Amino acid sequence: MKHIITGIILMLCQVGFSQQVINGFSMPESIISDGKRFFVSNQGQDFMNKDGGGFISEISADGKIVNQRFLPVTGVLNAPKGMTIVNNILFVADLDRVAGFNIDNRQTVFELIIEGAKLLNDICQLEDGFIAVTETVSGNIYKVNINSKSVEIIANIPTVNGIAYNQKTKQLLVCSNGENYGDGSIYLKSDNSEFEELPNITNGFFDGIEWIDNDHILISDWITFPVNGSGKLWIYDLKDQQSQFNITEESIADIFYDIETSKIYMPQMLHNRVLISDWEQLSKTQDRINHFYNYGVIDAFIGGLYRGTLPLKDLKLKGDFGLGAPDMLNGELTIVDGRAYQTMATGETVELDNDHLTSFASVTFFKADTTFIQNLFSDKSTVLNTIEKILPNKNKMYAIKISGKFEHLKTRAFPPVENEPFPKLANILDQQQFFDYQYTDGTLIGFFLPSYLNGINAGGFHFHFLSNDRKKGGHILEFAGKDLKIEIATLKTFEMNTPNDKAFQNFEFIKTENESLRKVEQGKQ
Repeated sequence: MKHIITGIILMLCQVGFSQQVINGFSMPESIISDGKRFFVSNQGQDFMNKDGGGFISEISADGKIVNQRFLPVTGVLNAPKGMTIVNNILFVADLDRVAGFNIDNRQTVFELIIEGAKLLNDICQLEDGFIAVTETVSGNIYKVNINSKSVEIIANIPTVNGIAYNQKTKQLLVCSNGENYGDGSIYLKSDNSEFEELPNITNGFFDGIEWIDNDHILISDWITFPVNGSGKLWIYDLKDQQSQFNITEESIADIFYDIETSKIYMPQMLHNRVLISDWEQLSKTQDRINHFYNYGVIDAFIGGLYRGTLPLKDLKLKGDFGLGAPDMLNGELTIVDGRAYQTMATGETVELDNDHLTSFASVTFFKADTTFIQNLFSDKSTVLNTIEKILPNKNKMYAIKISGKFEHLKTRAFPPVENEPFPKLANILDQQQFFDYQYTDGTLIGFFLPSYLNGINAGGFHFHFLSNDRKKGGHILEFAGKDLKIEIATLKTFEMNTPNDKAFQNFEFIKTENESLRKVEQGKQ
């Protein structure tokens, strides 16, 4: 992460200016430039059907519309999406065909129907004479010979969307939306290798992908679909395999990064406009990063309200890092990189789908402001004491990530409840199951919260564990290890939401039972 901050971020910030907004488009999807001229694809009112309502606009580098309907001069475009420019020819993906236009005389010079395609999405130049185009419905990635018009499928990645090729390194990147419209990933292919998923980036509804340089890429992320107010723009460091994001406005589609100016051109698809910004400008408006979101009330949860009421797809809009309880108490819930995992009393850990419900959870979009390594072998008490001494204000909230190889871990999980009225959690401590893990790579996900939040949440430290192979987990009781990486984020704001069901409405709150809460946290009867 340090490499990103000291290197590529500085490069992106070398040009500081206010974000520009260009209105007047019709569901803009993609932006491309040949280094002099800039073009925007407009899908029209329907992005899926052949209605003839699409067109290409030309804009200036400084954000003015030069020609709103630059293309086509003759013929039609239906729902044009991704574009690339090869030898003065603008190629565009248009549902089931690739069309090509000479950008000087505006004449149609290329047309190819790809059999079976329904939603050709993004397009990029490969080696001389070839382009690649993605098809989101089938997941096919096509390689097209633009001279012979021959087509071959070179890979299949479900819900594939953005694509970008590096002419120098011969590496091909693609990103996907995810089968659940928010669990997509980033993939890299080098020369003759297969596509491999890149680690250490939260799953999302990825759309556009661009090379910044040979080691860094830029990715637009709707987070989920349908949209809910915000998106993300990611920088990924291929050497360090680390990622960093800024929050953007919603529905940012196929972005363009201008290497000469460090400007980022972002089509805001559902708002019919184009945004032009840089990383520095985006960084000034990051009010959703390190924002603490709390769903439910822990007094109600430990008092027996275990039935889930919030879908995980809604929880993920509030954060990609956190912990909580699965539906019907069944185990422990851990959210890592935007994915939710359930560790059950059987010891099995599984990934949950977006429709799974939670009764209580705490999440944030995690961005560390303090990082250090605990080099010496340390147990839980030593590590937490070290962290607590570092915290500048004990009455603030903190999100904490501890990662590395743990020589020993002890976790627990509760079995599911079945019959109402459900018992209080302190009364079924004898049913919890304990797990001991030795020499395990993984991450502790947790929070340090001030004592005045007791009753709403649990004051002090609270951690869940997830192994790197995603097969082990649970609520942390003990741990020990050395060379542990500790990342701390100061949480800036607090948001709370509560269930609307009758069980919560009729729950009788009494004075916080601190002793019962302490027993539950420590797993002691």
